[in-house]
Amino acid sequence: MTKHLTIAILSLSLSLLVFQCKSKETKETKEVKETIETKPEETELVIEFTKAKEGFISESLFQVAVSSVLPTEKEREEEAKSIAEQKSLNLLKTYTIPNLSDKGKKELREISKEGKILNKNVSVGGRYFFLYQIQRPNLKRLVTKDLE
Repeated sequence: MTKHLTIAILSLSLSLLVFQCKSKETKETKEVKETIETKPEETELVIEFTKAKEGFISESLFQVAVSSVLPTEKEREEEAKSIAEQKSLNLLKTYTIPNLSDKGKKELREISKEGKILNKNVSVGGRYFFLYQIQRPNLKRLVTKDLE
């Protein structure tokens, strides 16, 4: 009799243990799903700005991506433009001939300042993203071959 009672108690304990384990897995899975669902959506616009290609997009289009956390829209755009011009200059230098003349360097600086900021008010976690695009016919050829 005590043997049957012991087996019954063990079986019941084991059943409760298994049930508790499954219950925890279900709760953990729900918590994970909630975490995933609360992440900001990666809309096409967010992806366009946060994972944008930098460099030459085509023969006549060059772009860099920058971001800002400043409070006002005007401050963000000014900062983005300033950073983008410098970033463009640095990246454009990688496409030029190694021993660029002073005239070529000056022209490259001017080209880097010709761009326009694309601002579609894309924000992820308080960081605003911008694309800076320089568009000019035969820009790639100019930078890679025609600068002195």
